[in-house]
Amino acid sequence: MNEENTQNAATVSDENAAENTNTQPSEENTQENTNSQSDTQEGDDNNSGLEDENKDSEIYGSPENYDYSKITLPEGMELDKELVDEFNPLAKEMNLSNGSANKLMSLAVKLAEKNSASFKEAMQQAAVAEKNSYLQMLDNDNELKALSSDDYNKYVDVASKGYNAVATKEFKAFLNDKGLTHHPEFIKVFHKIGQMCMDSKIPDAKIPPSAEKSAADILYGNSANNEE
Repeated sequence: MNEENTQNAATVSDENAAENTNTQPSEENTQENTNSQSDTQEGDDNNSGLEDENKDSEIYGSPENYDYSKITLPEGMELDKELVDEFNPLAKEMNLSNGSANKLMSLAVKLAEKNSASFKEAMQQAAVAEKNSYLQMLDNDNELKALSSDDYNKYVDVASKGYNAVATKEFKAFLNDKGLTHHPEFIKVFHKIGQMCMDSKIPDAKIPPSAEKSAADILYGNSANNEE
């Protein structure tokens, strides 16, 4: 009985050993896998190198002349020729491609547009502040403050007559745009002009009747008659 069990155990042990032998990779297969992995890695490295080379070719490689015609410019804006002529040598010195130079130029355009918008906004704020200062000056003017409400309205009416009498359409537009119609000195000056327009009267220019003049009178006046 023990001998039979021993033989069975030996048989099972031999079968397991055979299975283990079949499942272990051969040295040849291991080498093939290693070579395959190496080739794959080498291929990836080559592809990466090509990608880097392509990226470098997009960034670098200055052309004979840079072309900025594809840059989108805001309405009314043009590239400054002097600045472009100053930028191009720097781009060539850095060996920038046309695409890289265009990217930098586009960024400069955006920066200029932003600065222009900020400048316009600052100018508008300054104009509003200036107009408000005229209103403040008008409120603080002692001469005009001394007038009653009715007298002030009459004062302004006379100033309006002077203003409408002498100011052209273009001049009115300029004054209104600057807010100068609220300046106290403007009102005072045109009040005087209005008074001058109201006080000025042209007398009747009647020609007195006279006898018919002779040719001698027309040429020599009364001197010819006086000599006689």
